[in-house]
Amino acid sequence: MEKALISKLVLLMVFLMLHPSLQQFSSPDYVPRPLCQSQFILVNHACIPLPYSPGNPITPPDGPSDSPPSPSSPASPEDPLEYLTRNRRQRQRQEAPPQEEPPQESPVEQECCRWLKAVDTECVCDLLVHLPTFLSRPVHEYSVIVDETCNVTFACPSRIKL
Repeated sequence: MEKALISKLVLLMVFLMLHPSLQQFSSPDYVPRPLCQSQFILVNHACIPLPYSPGNPITPPDGPSDSPPSPSSPASPEDPLEYLTRNRRQRQRQEAPPQEEPPQESPVEQECCRWLKAVDTECVCDLLVHLPTFLSRPVHEYSVIVDETCNVTFACPSRIKL
């Protein structure tokens, strides 16, 4: 009698496992997450030799303005030669800005920038979610500035549920 009961239970289990209506309730697909800890370790190792310099972030240099320069004092009608000379000098200064060499990255800065650009945005956003709530605006960006030539920005979605 026990053998009959065991065989019935086995058949019932096989039937339930193979029944098509039950197969639609499969487990959700596994979405692989980036290996954040190893990415942070690599960036930390590459950027640790750089000196920490707190202060204002580096801003891009101002380009030439679209508006014409205004003369410091209006020219009098009886002095047209002085007006033309001053105007010519201003145009020459505007057309020929001093030649500056572009800033060169050191090998340490290049390595730091390279690894920083390789960090997954999802890792940064998941790490920064632990900041205070007022820093979790609807959409926000975090920028890391290594030097004048390397500015890496991570765009994070909102963490606030409305």
